[in-house]
This record gives sequence, structure tokens and C-alpha cells, in this order.
Amino acid sequence: MKSFKLLLVIAAGTATAVLSYFGTGLHPIWPLLWFAPVPIIAIAPQLRAGHAFALASVAWFFGQMNLWNHLAHGISLPWPVIVISFLTSAVIFALGVLLVRSFLLRGSLLLAAIAFPLFWITCEYVTAILSPHATYGNLAYTQMDCLSLIQIASVTGIWGISFVVFLFAGAAGVLLSGAGNRPQRRMVTIVTAVVLCAVFFFGGWRLRSNPPVRVIAITLIAKDVPMSVYLGSEPQALDLFREYADEIRRVTPTGAELVVLPEKVGRVTENVLPEVDSAFASAAAATGAMIDIGLVRRTSSGAFNSSRVYTPNGKLQANYDKHHLLLGVEPEQPGKPDERVLLNLSTGRAGLQICKDMDFPKLSRQYAQDGANLLVVPAWDFDLDRWLHARMAMLRGVENGFALARTGRNGLLTLSDNRGRILAEKATVPGQFVSVSGKVNVVREKTFYTRTGDWFAWLCVLGLVVLLISRVSSASRRPLNIAANHRSSR
Repeated sequence: MKSFKLLLVIAAGTATAVLSYFGTGLHPIWPLLWFAPVPIIAIAPQLRAGHAFALASVAWFFGQMNLWNHLAHGISLPWPVIVISFLTSAVIFALGVLLVRSFLLRGSLLLAAIAFPLFWITCEYVTAILSPHATYGNLAYTQMDCLSLIQIASVTGIWGISFVVFLFAGAAGVLLSGAGNRPQRRMVTIVTAVVLCAVFFFGGWRLRSNPPVRVIAITLIAKDVPMSVYLGSEPQALDLFREYADEIRRVTPTGAELVVLPEKVGRVTENVLPEVDSAFASAAAATGAMIDIGLVRRTSSGAFNSSRVYTPNGKLQANYDKHHLLLGVEPEQPGKPDERVLLNLSTGRAGLQICKDMDFPKLSRQYAQDGANLLVVPAWDFDLDRWLHARMAMLRGVENGFALARTGRNGLLTLSDNRGRILAEKATVPGQFVSVSGKVNVVREKTFYTRTGDWFAWLCVLGLVVLLISRVSSASRRPLNIAANHRSSR
């Protein structure tokens, strides 16, 4: 009997580790995350609290190893930092499992089912507030290929996506645990089914809805160059800028209204900046398209990661300085916190952001409140994370109802609409220009999330507090005997 139980424990831990390994990370298989927590939650009531915590921690820790190569070699983080980040996430997952287990042992099946998503969303929200990386690492991004699910973000923000996934996982784990009587299990099934059906029905309806749209033709252009070129001399940078200006003239189709280049094409001082401005103002006049380029401005007061825009009449129209810099990697100074730059296009208003800015939902929501129906985003990715970081930016569009034109150096050139549908996409390659042109549908729309913000995250925080109070107040109640060893597990 003990041998069978040991095999069951090993199987549960292995299943959770494997499912989370392939269901998360840089190229997730989205349905697998729905099932990843289930084996651990199901077996947790049959184990002592310490054993359940250890099993959950170890399984989740190994499930995150899919990020090791990216963090160690792509971003070059020290291995102790990576291990600590993995351990932190593993402990959070294990604490969530223990919370579910505590309600199962008391026969509160419905509370057990909703405990895990409430706990997880609360932890994700606190992390987003406190972390310099905001929502980077949020598991909701793993679901970007499930278009009907991610539409709920237009109501709840990113938090509703994770809630649905982990409500399913919590309910499935509860039902497989063997706890409770038939009416309790039926209630868990009905509540979960109603929530899932409502979310997917709403998602299907939103994908089929056809609000009045305007169409804008956009071209994205990028060239991956070695770091030595980016860090090289100013003459090297000027040569690259001239190459970009020539490429714009060569590939921009007639009728294109906007051309977007990547982040940090080169670094220039104030003395040379007018020459760069002249080159791209001339290219804008020649093509009849507005041009947005990312570069680093080195001024007497410091360096700024900037996005500069040139109009078809050959003038510099705007400059936007990146708000959120990558800690430990970008030495530049951040732009003013209240600075938002909007462009007037034939299709409405376009907002400017740069790469990591899109990891922060608040800034995108502010742009949407300002009336932006298109976000223009020069970016620079790390090759390995090209899919994930592009999809993170796309989700801001789903949340707030704007389309996206994102040019990612060492990444993807992506045009997407406000439903998260990819209209055109192409990967960059080393040493040569890559471009993609397409027509983007833009809509004047302010979503419920744009108007109300993170109300759902706060609702989850409140729900968790209520659950914890309920848990404490019921601590003296007699636990439900799910297995013979439950008395010893208290």
C-alpha cells in the first residue's frame, strides 16, 4: 500500500512538472497549463502538510526550468538570481496548494475550488505592483493562442485570464481528490461550467462582432546587427541610419501611411542628431509616410531611449522617451512619468511606447483613455523571447481596444488588431533587412477595462481575504475524513 502511494506521489509530481514545463515558458502549449496544477491538488489531501508543500514546490520548480536558457544566456542573469526567482514562484504555488488542501480537509469543496485562482491572482497582482518587470512572467500570456479566452481581458484585464485557467485547475483537482458528497461535487461542477461557458461565449461574441473600422497601411522594417555595431563609433551608427533611410525608400509601398523601425537602431550625440533627423525627414517626404524610429539620444543631461517621429511633409513631429527601462541592462534615463505622445492619423490617434513599456498595463490604459486606437512600438527583444514579448504587447491591445504596430529587433515584426488577431508577422534575421507591410483595422473603442482598471484584481484580493477569514473561523471544525491518514496530517 505504501509503495503504491509513493508511486502515486511521484506520478503526480512528475505530471505537474511536465505539464507546467511545456505549458509555460517562451513557447507554451496553452492547454497544458490548465491541467498542470491538477495532479498535485488532487493528491494533496492524502499527504501531510509538509509533504504536500515539498511535492508542490519541487514539481513547480522543475516546471520552470524551461526558462533557464533564456535567463542565463539570453538575459545573462547570475544563476543564484535565477534559482531564487524559481524558488519564490515554487513556494507561492505550494502555498496555494496548501490553501486548497485546508478547505478540502474540512469538506468545503466550492471554497477549495475558488481558493487557488483567488490566491494566484492576488500574488500576481502584488508582484505586478512591486516588481520592476510588472507583468512579465504572468501566466496569462501563455494563453495568447486561445483567442476566445483572452477576450475576457477587455473586461477584467490580464487577471481574468489566469483566473479562468486556475479555476478549472482548482475545480478539476478538487473533483479528483475524492472529497465531498455528490451535491457538493455537483455544485463545483456547475459553478465552474457556468463561468467557463460565460467566458468563452463572450469571447466568441467579441471575435464575431464587427464595429465600424478604419484601415491604415503600415510597413515595419528591421535589421539585426551585432552588438559591436550598436556599441560602435558614431560614424558606424550614421552608416546604419542611412541604410535604414534607403531601405524605407526601397520597400515602402505606395499608400503606406506609417513606417515603424526598431528600438535603439543606434546611439548619437546632440551634435549628430540633426543629421539623423534630416535623413529620415527626407525619407518621410519621399515616401509620403510618417516614420517612427528608435534611437538613443546622448545629451549633456544624460542618455535617453527615444522614439522619434517624422511627418510626410519632412518635419520632426514628436519625440517620446521610454518610461520603463530594463533594470541592469539599460543605463539610460527614463522619460517623464506623465509623458504620453499621441499622433494624429487619418484613422484616429496613435500612441507611442517603446518595448518594455508595454509590460505595464497602466500606461497602455492611459493611452486608451486619451483616445488612442493604435499603439506604435519600436522594440528590441532577446531572440528566444520573441514570441512571448510580442504577445505581451498584443494583450494590451485586447485589454484596451487598440491595434498594434510593433517592430522588434532580434524579434518579430507584428501587426495585430484589437482582438489579438495577427494581421501580418515576420521574424527578423541577422545581417539583412526584413520588412512586412499590411493593412490594419483600427476601431474607436473604450473597453470596460479601460474605463474601470484593475477592479477584478482587487475583487480577487478581497475574495482571498474573505476566504482566509473563513478558514480561520472554521479552524475548530471537525475535518472531513478523505483518507485514513487525514487525522495524522493535521
